[in-house]
Amino acid sequence: MGRAIKSFRTKMLVLFMLSIATSALVTYGVYRGLQYYYHNYVYYEDQIALWRKWILKVGDVNFFLILFIPLAILMFYLLTIPYSGYFKSISKGIHHLANGEFSEQVVIETRDEFQSIAEDINRAGMKLQEAVTRGDFAESSKDQLVLNLAHDLRTPLTSVIGYLEYILQHEELSKVTSTHYTTIAYTKSKRLETLIEQLFEITRMNYGNLSLKKKPIDLIQLLVQLTEELYPIFESQQLEARVDLPTTVQIHGDGELLARVFENLLANAARYGNDGKYIDIVGNILDDHIEIIVRNYGDFIPQEELPFLFDMFYSGDRARTEKAGSTGLGLYIAKNIIEQHGGTILVQSDITATQFTVILPIGSGT
Repeated sequence: MGRAIKSFRTKMLVLFMLSIATSALVTYGVYRGLQYYYHNYVYYEDQIALWRKWILKVGDVNFFLILFIPLAILMFYLLTIPYSGYFKSISKGIHHLANGEFSEQVVIETRDEFQSIAEDINRAGMKLQEAVTRGDFAESSKDQLVLNLAHDLRTPLTSVIGYLEYILQHEELSKVTSTHYTTIAYTKSKRLETLIEQLFEITRMNYGNLSLKKKPIDLIQLLVQLTEELYPIFESQQLEARVDLPTTVQIHGDGELLARVFENLLANAARYGNDGKYIDIVGNILDDHIEIIVRNYGDFIPQEELPFLFDMFYSGDRARTEKAGSTGLGLYIAKNIIEQHGGTILVQSDITATQFTVILPIGSGT
């Protein structure tokens, strides 16, 4: 609850209400001032009396709305000016990352999503600087990583800035339209937050800081539960899940991380498979391993893209399509998680179907 109160949307709503309240008080003050002046200092023959008759003809409410509405818009514009500066600071911070200037800090103290994004950018810069110092990757690799990072951070941020600037520059927008654009900006901000969270998860994986909490779990039960949870997504894409799994298979692993892997595969199958009718979830026991197949019958992946599909920030048309909302990190994370469980993840695709295969050791694992 406390986090919601401090959120960007809540602050925008508070500023909107504050601008309305302030404008209402100013308008009322003007009204009372004119009323007092008219009754105490104006004679019938005075010119201002003729204006009063015109105001009565137009209507007091209509006349003062002419003052109230522009004043409310002006107040909201003035109150939200600092947020335009926050976007510029974040954009500047990303620009520094893109240029390899990892020591530059983004300072925003708002106790909301802006401060979180600034802190995430600063941590990203710190981690990248540490990696460069240790020589974890070559200079060319660093340049490519930063380029991809800047691209993926900048895309949603550009949308957020664009929508908010549009709101600030178009005073005639209705409340409904303004709320609609603000909601879009908020959604893009959440996408940016998700991307940054994935980046830090990758950092923890690469530096060995991601600890697996392995314990005995029933993989089949996990898959059935995920299939049920994703049913609304399948239904919205007019897809039907066909499940062919063993009764039970015990493995030793981190249930939360494995759930993320299969949720990613199933969500991708729904996202890209809506040209077909089914999503197949098949399990086969191979000696001391279990093979899980997730297959869809929609768009296929070109053969030249398959070897790079699990690369971080893969830039193929399919993997990075904005329509699908892909960050180019999901499959990279999935492969890392599976490999840390002693398993393998494979992909094959042709004009008929696209199939992801996960192979994990049964029992105590590795």
